[in-house]
Amino acid sequence: MKRFVIPLVVSLLVLGALLAGGVRLGAEEIPADVTVKGTVVDMHCYVTHGIHDAGHTACSNACIARGVPAGLLAEDGTLYVLFEQKPFSVKDKVAGLADVPVTVTGTPVVRGGIKGLQIKTIVKEVK
Repeated sequence: MKRFVIPLVVSLLVLGALLAGGVRLGAEEIPADVTVKGTVVDMHCYVTHGIHDAGHTACSNACIARGVPAGLLAEDGTLYVLFEQKPFSVKDKVAGLADVPVTVTGTPVVRGGIKGLQIKTIVKEVK
């Protein structure tokens, strides 16, 4: 009997410690969606040269159409890489939106210091 009681007690203590420490077994934390205002940029020209103005719009749209990654330069200066919910290019979703004000709603993701947004909706701002 003793040989069953001791492992049972130890197991219960370990489980209690995990639960008390805030560890949730089998549960993933799902980030809440955010809404961010900013402008769509092509990552190459923005990151390498800082270009993101109205004089660059045609080039930026052409680069994104060719598959250059798109980003969102938020109003607060934060740069997000834009992603679809599945592993496909965002080029069709952001076509014609480079260097114009937009509002993006999506799931924020961060890995290795890189910030990204998985787009759920993107809407061109009307002035």
